[in-house]
Amino acid sequence: MTFNLEDKDLHISHLEQEIETLRSQLDDANNIIDAIRDGSVDALVVQKEGKAEIYSIESADYTYRILIEKFGEGALSISDDGLILYCNDYFSQLIGIPASKITGSYFTEYVNSHRDYVRLKNSLNDGPVKGEFTLKGNDRNIPVYISLTDLHPTVPAIGVVVTDLSEKKGHELALVKHQHELEDKIHELNASNTSLEQFIHVISHDLKEPLRKILMYTARLNGSEENEDAVYHNIIKSSALRLNSLVDDLVKYAFIANKDEELKISLDEVLKEVIDDLEITIQEKAAIIESDSLPVIKGSKVQMRQLFSNLIINAIKYSRENGIPVIKIKYAHDIVTEGKIKYHKVSITDNGIGMEKAHISKIFTIFQRLHMRNEYSGNGIGLAICKKIMENHNGHITVESIIGSGSTFNLYFPVNDIN
Repeated sequence: MTFNLEDKDLHISHLEQEIETLRSQLDDANNIIDAIRDGSVDALVVQKEGKAEIYSIESADYTYRILIEKFGEGALSISDDGLILYCNDYFSQLIGIPASKITGSYFTEYVNSHRDYVRLKNSLNDGPVKGEFTLKGNDRNIPVYISLTDLHPTVPAIGVVVTDLSEKKGHELALVKHQHELEDKIHELNASNTSLEQFIHVISHDLKEPLRKILMYTARLNGSEENEDAVYHNIIKSSALRLNSLVDDLVKYAFIANKDEELKISLDEVLKEVIDDLEITIQEKAAIIESDSLPVIKGSKVQMRQLFSNLIINAIKYSRENGIPVIKIKYAHDIVTEGKIKYHKVSITDNGIGMEKAHISKIFTIFQRLHMRNEYSGNGIGLAICKKIMENHNGHITVESIIGSGSTFNLYFPVNDIN
């Protein structure tokens, strides 16, 4: 075969083009090899008959690969169009599909809402993005938190971190369930309290009405009985009066559990009103009451009046025989701190008979009496009411006492913003 000069030149030109193409392919191959060596590439995507095949490179950045495999969350790298180039074992176990089958599939196959995923991915232009999604596992829906990070231009891929929210969602559902159960219990308790209040009203009315008649008719018998009958009459009258007092105290104790609307209250005004109410009792005993300027608190004025009234009556009742009751009400202007809570401290000190140390723990218990009924009147409810009132106001009451020298009741009111 012979070639003319023109054919020879054309053949040389073709050979040069083929050489240039081979040189370009060689450069590409060298670049890929260099990328594999420096860890920039950990997988190759090869298109065969229109289908992408992924070839992982086990040696690429081995330390990084071990870290991701041990990662306590799902980790993937995907191409711009969502093709999964790599996933760790955690994600494979979460979905319930072998990693070999996940690699080469599209991430959107595992997302319940394709539209939400596209919206999230499109936000990558503004930086890493995060959002809650539901993934489709092998046999269940999985609530997850997804974080997408654009790895360009270092790596032509998108990094995906998947956090399983199943346990968190389970706790949230359990919390909601418990909250509903608690609300149901509160409704039941409110209904029970309403029924109890109605019951107390009925009992107090049904008991007090016959008592009122007993007292009214025994009063008409005064002076009309012979000596023995007079004794019986006095016993009946005394018992009826005591029962009447007991019913009143029980009603007070039952209703003091209700918290009124909290208002701004001047304890100075409360004390003045109580002293006015007890004017006759104070005069009969020639009692002396001294008081510092008291703080303003938030609470129920009705309950505050009952609190101070009970404590002052208590101090007068248990005064020393033939002695003048002296009651000193002091306010520690320095705020008292207990733990993280700050309190106003108001102390009510008397010079009465006092009490033994062993009895101090008993006095706030309902119906607890330290003396015989013929020594001191009362039903053993007054101090229990005081304790309940302080609890209603998120405070507390304590007592210090020396037998024969008197007692000090300390009232601790939480410091609130008074607007």
